[in-house]
Amino acid sequence: MRNNRYPLLILLTFVIASFSFACKRKTTQIVIIPDALKNHWQRARFFGNVKSVETDTYYYIIKDSLFTFSNKHIQYYSSDGYLTQVIVLDINNDTISKRMLFYLQNAHEDYWLDYSFRDNSVTKDTFLYDKYGFKSEERMFHNDSLLYKIHYKTDAIGSIIEMKRLLPEYHLTNKIYYNNNGLAERIEEYNPQNKLYKFVSIEYDNYGDEVNRRAYKHTNEMIEYTYTQYNNEGLLLKTIFEDRLHNMREEKIYLLHDKTGNWLEEITLQGVDTVRRRVRGVWYY
Repeated sequence: MRNNRYPLLILLTFVIASFSFACKRKTTQIVIIPDALKNHWQRARFFGNVKSVETDTYYYIIKDSLFTFSNKHIQYYSSDGYLTQVIVLDINNDTISKRMLFYLQNAHEDYWLDYSFRDNSVTKDTFLYDKYGFKSEERMFHNDSLLYKIHYKTDAIGSIIEMKRLLPEYHLTNKIYYNNNGLAERIEEYNPQNKLYKFVSIEYDNYGDEVNRRAYKHTNEMIEYTYTQYNNEGLLLKTIFEDRLHNMREEKIYLLHDKTGNWLEEITLQGVDTVRRRVRGVWYY
């Protein structure tokens, strides 16, 4: 699967960036990839050519003072960095759900299918593109029923600047604004009357990694805050999330990383209590 969806000039401009993002951050040169030009490795902030990822989730039972297994997620990627399949298994190693993703020749998403084995249902998401090869519409189906459509507006490199979700009885609109590096820095959410009711601001470090995300009511009252911390090599160390409406604080600590730089263990704390542990294995091409 080759990613030739953009003009040759744009590809030549950003090909070095695509490789440098998949490796550890450089101290001599910083090249930041716009959101519209990222593959799934880069969107998930994976280092290296990841083939598959298995993540086991455990929840902590306070009264028993132990972790209990919840589920396993297995993600598969193509050799050029696109997600191809996601499988979820339960504690008995039975398949809960399976998602399969399909692409056009130019690496555009064609559609994906999500099979739920608990209720034997199928969800399908299909994508349409304009004459420039940029995403223009998305259609979500559950079994044979159309749930909603999303109409997209994009800029000159394919960054989504507006998405309008059309449901049977109303619509919701998001508008996205980007900084000079092509990274989303403000996301506005509008209600069915097309009035702003929430917006999110995003800040990045010099390497293009997100460090601060704040959500506000339309009145400028901050309601959520997320802080992300990395070390000097770009390894993820910690995220702190605060929900000020519900007085909830959650902290995720990343304890182990492999030699490529991807994290292997995550501990989630709510207050002083450990509530969740995720352990993952990463395999490479």
